[in-house]
Amino acid sequence: MRLASYLIAGLLTSFAMPALAGNVAVADSQAAIMATETAKKTFEKLNNDMKPQRDRLEQLRKDIAAIEEKFQKNASVMSDKDKRDLQKQAESKLNEFKNLADAVQKRANEVQQEMLKTLIPKTEVVVEEIRKAGNYDIIIEKKNVIFADPAVDITKKITEKLNAAK
Repeated sequence: MRLASYLIAGLLTSFAMPALAGNVAVADSQAAIMATETAKKTFEKLNNDMKPQRDRLEQLRKDIAAIEEKFQKNASVMSDKDKRDLQKQAESKLNEFKNLADAVQKRANEVQQEMLKTLIPKTEVVVEEIRKAGNYDIIIEKKNVIFADPAVDITKKITEKLNAAK
């Protein structure tokens, strides 16, 4: 009698679990968007457009390092005026570096936000299409999942559909 009740409870549990879980998928929506051709082209264009600024940042970094090295090597034999002049040079280069780096970061953020304004609505449509086609009850953002079988990851499908949608 006890064995029969355990068997029945086990059978009920095995039937209830799939019904409870439903058809579930996971996706990394950010990775899906960033892997699109649109995102790649956007960032490639940004990279090309910002090359002069990045080159200037690199030159400033080298100049600052050279000033630091000169100060370390020659500080003991430099006059106070020379030390102050060198310090002013370093401060000027550091300020220019900081301002340029901030401008570059701001521009990159603006470009990314513009791109996301167009891709997020498209992503929502694509995810809904995939949900319907795959008969998914739940699609969970991958970063919120401890473990998921790679077979239920639809990230690549999202990217492919976004690329096809253009």
